[in-house]
Amino acid sequence: MIRQSAAMLLSILIATAASAATTKTDRQTRMDERREFVTGFAGEPQSSVRFSRFYDFEPLGSDTLLLYESLNRAYLVKIEDFCPDMPSAFKLGVDNSSSSLNVRLDAIVVRGNRCRIIEIRPVDVKAMKAAQKAKREAAKAAAKPA
Repeated sequence: MIRQSAAMLLSILIATAASAATTKTDRQTRMDERREFVTGFAGEPQSSVRFSRFYDFEPLGSDTLLLYESLNRAYLVKIEDFCPDMPSAFKLGVDNSSSSLNVRLDAIVVRGNRCRIIEIRPVDVKAMKAAQKAKREAAKAAAKPA
């Protein structure tokens, strides 16, 4: 009886671990796809950009995020090495010394870890949103029965 209970508990633990690994892999795949999509709308790397306030962010992996200054202004930011908590972060901070973001001087702070910025690329948010809308409409049209 005890062996059966132990065996059942072990199989449940293995199934749970496998499910968690699949979920993490799926999330990473979605972030990789999203990063590739956003990169298509990013301009050339800049050494410094005007950045007056932090509006929102979207993690795109452990070393990349989409950082919004406003609803229509965003930057693709790459950080040094990686911030291990970036993909699951619910909040973060921007450690900048002035009303700008500077490569190698400023940082993204995630759960107390200061992750230095190594690349900043402005994103054409208007074009990106138009492409997202077109993609959604195409998917909706493809899903309709003929």
